[in-house]
Amino acid sequence: MKIRAEMGHQPAPLWPHEYQVDKVVVLPDVAFASFMIQPLDSYDFIRNNWVEPHQGTGLNHCLLVLSDDRTDGALVQCGDDGRAMYAAYVAGARDIVQARLERAVDYIVRQATENTGNGSWCVYYDELERELGLTIRDGSGLDAMLLGTMCARPEVADVALINGCVDAVYQLSYCKNLEAQEDIPAEFSPERAAELLDNAISAALGLYQGEDSYTMLHDSFGLTLQEIREHNYMSDREIAETCDVPEELLDCCMRVRGVLELDDISGSAVLSHKDSTVLVPLDALKKLTDSGQENFTALLDTARVADIRVDDGIPELVLEGVDAAELERLHDALEAQTQAEQAMGPAMG
Repeated sequence: MKIRAEMGHQPAPLWPHEYQVDKVVVLPDVAFASFMIQPLDSYDFIRNNWVEPHQGTGLNHCLLVLSDDRTDGALVQCGDDGRAMYAAYVAGARDIVQARLERAVDYIVRQATENTGNGSWCVYYDELERELGLTIRDGSGLDAMLLGTMCARPEVADVALINGCVDAVYQLSYCKNLEAQEDIPAEFSPERAAELLDNAISAALGLYQGEDSYTMLHDSFGLTLQEIREHNYMSDREIAETCDVPEELLDCCMRVRGVLELDDISGSAVLSHKDSTVLVPLDALKKLTDSGQENFTALLDTARVADIRVDDGIPELVLEGVDAAELERLHDALEAQTQAEQAMGPAMG
């Protein structure tokens, strides 16, 4: 996994270099604060998690230091005797790592649920490094964080990291290509299946309300926004309040440029695509310059909001009418713009 940071003894107005994170160590808050105050002292956690800086890969290899309760961190190029040869502060380091891990887990779960014939599937570390640039090694710290992220997924029934792979058993209800099994009961008729589904949804709606109801209908039962509306499981007003979006967005025909002009949409809203794990904050897109928007005319004027998900109050606007690669290109451009602004530092008054 690569993280951009400016590493050196003095700040310099240069584009940050890339460093390869081979290990992650999480310190108690007090120990982390002590390291941040005196980063060049000798520390056992550096000695015990030493990373060879130069491995002939063209990149400098580092240890990433995190804290129990903070989101920031530090990159450390390990020297001798438990000392940091170089170090760099990284704002939001934990969030950066977690976002990369979430993307990896999305990839792992998608590969498994789309291909397993029996509910089990293994994805090797080498595949994660080749496809996603995420380096997982036993005992690196990243392995434990990946395991925790996998365990949090509803699709995963059991998981272990063993023999250089993520070996997991998945809930069969999420698996799309199960092998034919003997003694499977005959399928219900379409009419009976529809009746049973309606009964199940009605019973579930009696147990949930608000975001829980919408999430249950959308994610657990797999209903689209339009299906929820067509069957009157929730009113447009309830859906709009739950998703924190204006009702006019529920028709699923609004283009992205029109969404940018809305005033009554949640500031935490993000754009997504069914064929990508990338999320683009709507507020970040609003900050894109006019010339920058010209580079994404296809996405702004062609892509439409085809569905809406919601997670912990954050509306996720699912786009159609544009390739997933276009959204990923926008994500990379916004990330580069943010890094450039951070490298320049705060504006002078």
